[in-house]
Amino acid sequence: MQQDNESPGQMPLTAGEMQVIDQFRRQKSTAVLTILFTDIKGFTRITEEQGEAYSNKLRKQHDDIVVPAIERDGGGRVIKHIGDSVMAVFSEPSTAVARALEVQEKLAQFNREHPELENIEVRMGLHSGQVTTEDDVNADVFGRHVNRAARVEALADGGQVLVTYAVFDSARGWLNDKSEKPVGWQKHGSYALKGIPDPVEIFEPYNPQLTRAKAPAGALAAGGHSKNRVAAGALVLVALAAVGTYFALQFANSTPEVTLIDYNAQDAKLWDGTRFDVGGEPKQHIRPLLTPLKAGHHLLSVDSSQIVRFFAPLDIKPGKNLIQVKFERDELPGISRRIEYAKDGENALKENAEQEYKSYDAQMTAKDNKANIQLSLKAEPDPADDKRVKFTCDWTVLLNGSAISTGTITDTNLLADYEVRRVPQKILWSDDFHFYYLSYYMSGNSAEFTLEANFADYKNR
Repeated sequence: MQQDNESPGQMPLTAGEMQVIDQFRRQKSTAVLTILFTDIKGFTRITEEQGEAYSNKLRKQHDDIVVPAIERDGGGRVIKHIGDSVMAVFSEPSTAVARALEVQEKLAQFNREHPELENIEVRMGLHSGQVTTEDDVNADVFGRHVNRAARVEALADGGQVLVTYAVFDSARGWLNDKSEKPVGWQKHGSYALKGIPDPVEIFEPYNPQLTRAKAPAGALAAGGHSKNRVAAGALVLVALAAVGTYFALQFANSTPEVTLIDYNAQDAKLWDGTRFDVGGEPKQHIRPLLTPLKAGHHLLSVDSSQIVRFFAPLDIKPGKNLIQVKFERDELPGISRRIEYAKDGENALKENAEQEYKSYDAQMTAKDNKANIQLSLKAEPDPADDKRVKFTCDWTVLLNGSAISTGTITDTNLLADYEVRRVPQKILWSDDFHFYYLSYYMSGNSAEFTLEANFADYKNR
């Protein structure tokens, strides 16, 4: 959805917002900021199933809990709301972690007290880094830190907080000494994050009185385990492989038996939608596969969102199988941009995003794709009614060099009407793997347009 050195497409930052960030940094007299990135798990599904009025109500409840907790006593500052996502900054990593855990605790309490509503489950990711050059916030540097926080957030499950080593190293000792509530820490290892060249160490802070840590569903990078564990795993691998070879010869025609090494994924499914059930506990080195599989090629997947999914090929042989599943993160492209009409403003913008991703056909064969999305927005007075503003969106989507969709859409909104009016998705193009759509909402003098690809099974959610 963005180049490696850009901020995430779903969180574009205006010059005014960058100024707010720099003012916050100057107030705190720091060159380092901790960035918090959040979103509500399953919000798209909730909106599709329950309707806009219900999801807006749920989002307001979310904002009423999240924003005060972040900004209390000037501890943090919410910079951006985009849909169900929030981006905030803190000057102290310990405060950022404490407030994130506080939000999760308050959301859990709200869910218990309101069983009539859908549970509000929020993913959170945090990363710290120096953001200034010559005493001004550098937009490119800040964008890279935002991108990293967003990638970490995408690894998290609902109700989970994940952080990078920079946050863990600064916050752990302080919270252990100062926090009134217990804070547990779990090291999950090094993860390969899309768009980030080096593996990123992921840690999880949690309240042990309320929850347990759990491994992210992402792909562990090479070197993610300790040397001793790798050595031990290698010995086990050699021993079990020898035993497996013997029994494979004896029972070549029987139903394959599959044993998995260091398998920690949750809610995985096969290509046909069958659950991939595994015995044992996530922390066990060796775990048996419970779902019966025929010998042959299979494909596993784990959902993170409608645009992020983890895939892993699985080749099963007759007899005994000892397998280490390796998931790879796949993110579909998209742009989300907001435009506001101002009497003396430019009132127009153009965006272009390129992204590479994989798709899979009916034979579960991977294909490399390159998408280019071009979006042009314009806001102007409605010539038919001076109390309304007219929005125009032009778009082109290129997939592997060929145009799969191009078009223009216009709509108007009352300047004085700040009630959010959302327009349903317009499907632009689809195949068996994914689809591209355009959607937008308007409020007063502003509108936000999203052109995005989603996985095919989210089309009717």
